[in-house]
Amino acid sequence: MLRLLMQAGAGLATFNLGRKIARLKRTAIFIAVAAVIGLLGLGALTAAAIIGLVPSLGVIWAPVVVGGVLIFIATVLALIGTRKPKPVASPLFGRMAQVGVAGAALNATRPPPARARAGDAPPPPPPDPKKQRKRVVNLMLIATLAGLVLGRRL
Repeated sequence: MLRLLMQAGAGLATFNLGRKIARLKRTAIFIAVAAVIGLLGLGALTAAAIIGLVPSLGVIWAPVVVGGVLIFIATVLALIGTRKPKPVASPLFGRMAQVGVAGAALNATRPPPARARAGDAPPPPPPDPKKQRKRVVNLMLIATLAGLVLGRRL
């Protein structure tokens, strides 16, 4: 019985996958045909712009102006497409900064350590703020990963 259920589930999964692939192929074909028709329309508009500018600019300068405008538009689009996006600050790092500030405030409220006696070891040096920040980031990442792992298993 279990085998039959597994085969039925696998058959249903492959059926849905086949439908999704068919829909994706149909969408790709329509987009390709639309792109070809759009390029033909752009060519017709370019020819119309050249023909419209011939009386005012002449036979030589009308195609030069239209071609220059098209090259300028293509350059602007290429620059927009290849620029690097601004780095987006993750809300996790903002929360880590809040945790770091809360930890520093908590440490500030603690009483200072007792004075060392003559035979005791010297007190440890104060912690480096960069190391503390790195430790807070590491702890937050470990907690986040643990939450993701345990959250999926609950």
